[in-house]
Amino acid sequence: MSRRHVGAARVREIRIEPLTTLHNGRPALVNAPVIPADASPELREGIRRRRVTAALGRCPCGARRPAMTTVQEAAADANAAWVPTPHTADCLAHDDHLGPLIEAWKAGKGARLGSHTR
Repeated sequence: MSRRHVGAARVREIRIEPLTTLHNGRPALVNAPVIPADASPELREGIRRRRVTAALGRCPCGARRPAMTTVQEAAADANAAWVPTPHTADCLAHDDHLGPLIEAWKAGKGARLGSHTR
C-alpha cells in the first residue's frame, strides 16, 4: 500500500552553503546560495553571480563588495557580518531581478522542464 500525504505540499527553498574565501586579507566564511538543478537560465545566472560575488567580492556586472564598517568588522569577528553588494540595476543578481525569479521557482514556475532539484 502506498502512503499519501494529504495537504502536505513540498516547500521549495534555495539552499545556502558556506564557502571559505579571503576578506581584507584574512580567511572568511561566507554563505552562498546553491543553484537548483531545475533553475531557469536566468535564475541560474543570477545565483551564479551571487556565488561569484560571495567568493571573490566582485560581480561580473562590476559591483564590488564594499569595505566593512567598524560595526560590520566587529560582527565579522563574531562570525555574523552582513555586507550587501550593490549590484547594478540590470544585473540578474540584483534583488529586484533575483527575488522574483526565486519566487517563481518556489511556485514551480520558471523551472526547466524535465529537471529535478538536487
